[in-house]
Amino acid sequence: VGFEAPAPVAQLHQHTHCTPAMFRAPRVVDGRFRSLMAASWRPQTTAAATSSTLPVPTFNEVKFQKENVEQVMSELPAFNFYEIKEPVPNPYKDSTMDRSVLLDAPAAVTKPPTVAFSKLENGLKIASVDKQGLKAQLGLFVSAGSRFETSANFGVSHMLSLMSYKSTAHLSHLRTVKTLEQLGANLSASCTAGREEVAYKVAVMREYVPLVVPLMIGNVLFPRLLPWEVKATSKEVKQAREKLEKDPDAMVSELLHKAAYCNNTLGNSPLASDRSLSYFTPETIRSFLLDHFAPERMVLVGVNVEHSELSKWAMRSFAEYNAIPFKERNEVNALYTGGDLRMEGNSPFCHLAIGLESSPWGKQDLAPFAILQELLGGGNAVSSVPGVGMTSRLSQQVVQQNPYVESCAAFSTSYSDSGLFGVYGVVHPEKAGDMAMSILQVLGGLTEVSDMEVTKAKAMLKGKLFRQVDEDQVLMQDMAQQLLLGNQYGSPKDFAGMIDAVTVGEVTAAARKILSSKPTVAAYGDTHTVPHYSAVEAALRG
Repeated sequence: VGFEAPAPVAQLHQHTHCTPAMFRAPRVVDGRFRSLMAASWRPQTTAAATSSTLPVPTFNEVKFQKENVEQVMSELPAFNFYEIKEPVPNPYKDSTMDRSVLLDAPAAVTKPPTVAFSKLENGLKIASVDKQGLKAQLGLFVSAGSRFETSANFGVSHMLSLMSYKSTAHLSHLRTVKTLEQLGANLSASCTAGREEVAYKVAVMREYVPLVVPLMIGNVLFPRLLPWEVKATSKEVKQAREKLEKDPDAMVSELLHKAAYCNNTLGNSPLASDRSLSYFTPETIRSFLLDHFAPERMVLVGVNVEHSELSKWAMRSFAEYNAIPFKERNEVNALYTGGDLRMEGNSPFCHLAIGLESSPWGKQDLAPFAILQELLGGGNAVSSVPGVGMTSRLSQQVVQQNPYVESCAAFSTSYSDSGLFGVYGVVHPEKAGDMAMSILQVLGGLTEVSDMEVTKAKAMLKGKLFRQVDEDQVLMQDMAQQLLLGNQYGSPKDFAGMIDAVTVGEVTAAARKILSSKPTVAAYGDTHTVPHYSAVEAALRG
């Protein structure tokens, strides 16, 4: 489990959606910017160690085996594609609220959650942790994404995610939708394409895991990619772009990556554009699947599931079919260029991010970077209650010093071969220059930190780390990230120990490292007072 954004932006939505209410409350940094960065913020602590310090899990091999179909079907829960019937009548039907239904409550059986690992013969990794919860979180993560796209298929990973849970060799699109509806998973089923991974996720009651696992795997093993379904889905590309342009924070994140990695790898947008529509064909999507969706690049993760059940049904999903063969791909390293991108947009505020290059996933100095992020913290002009980071540097030196600053927070995101560290703020347009200079002054001051500041940042960091263990989605995402990028898994206790081991000297060394890189400036909205790039660069060199 990694680190979340600082407390002052705790109102920000955690993963993929933002509510209209956020647009009506400009004093709170919108959730989309955090959501795009949080996918890397949260698990980045797990990257705080080198490959030699994280434990390598032992994978129990799961062999394919021929099984009797009737026996397999008998293990499935009672289910009709259009109706789920209770196997026994509800004994508490018509019970009123004043009657206890737990007069003869069974004794609780508590089991500490343990992480288990397996691997199919074809290379698919399986990981799970059973916290005895009633709702299971399932995720199939693939090492693919927009950084692996080329000029011949820009936007294909987004198109692939739009075609998720459509017709497969076993189920039509209608039957897939009805199945998810009957399982109560139609709203939780999702597929998101990022810069380095494609993730299929479903949340369902744990007794229905045997039904959902084959359905998820069927999406990548034998999708039909029917031409009329592809054509009908293509309109969603335009809708996604329109949604992006209405979301200032998402636009800043997009501009930040484009400027930081100009014309290469991580600079590729995870969203398709209008020019990508000509590529939106079954052949393009199928070719991308054949190039990147081999089982060796996949991780199946479950939270609140029994590991033996998850492994068994994953094996059964692959047993009768030929998986996509592993194909070597051209791994191009991300090239951080730095730069400046600004866009006038429909926002009454100026949304400004200043970024610097940090370390990639798995490097020793990511723990000091995480402490630096916590030390910077953040704040907004609305919240002043305890626990929102009022004593952080950004809150004291930027937000509280300028009444025109709506919100300001540090961010840190790591990828397999690069990373970004910086500060994002929202300000009234006329004062964007003042906020930018204040942010640059705070960043420049990171080379001087006290023992007390580092001790406090460590304590806050570990508190957030352990609290996140209770979030099933975060735990699932973190396990997948660790196994995809490093084939290792470290527990929260492991990372807490790494945080404790960081010294003040390592924190200041990490600060000097990021400050030596070229800055990246991204601005959206009313940007007429944002300083010139050369002024930003000069202020950092100070």
